[in-house]
Amino acid sequence: GRGETRRRGRACCTGKRVWARMSDSAQRIAAAKNEISAFSDMYNRMIKQCFEKCVDHFHDSELSLGENTCLDRCVGKYVEGQQKVGETMSKVTANMQGL
Repeated sequence: GRGETRRRGRACCTGKRVWARMSDSAQRIAAAKNEISAFSDMYNRMIKQCFEKCVDHFHDSELSLGENTCLDRCVGKYVEGQQKVGETMSKVTANMQGL
């Protein structure tokens, strides 16, 4: 009918309008998928950067004490940095929603 925004089961719009039309459970699922994707990306970047920084050679079957120490510090710093970024982003988002 008149003013209809859906045709053949597909939404006519993209972006925020589609998000607004999604059911609450569908929004939660989409948000969870986005969060998993972001975490996976962060984890993979952390592993790559810390491994490249800390692992010197592959002569031994196990990591040396120095490599273990370096990896522990690198991962700790990376996680701490990501937490600070997340906190800052939460504050920015809250401030933007309050405007």
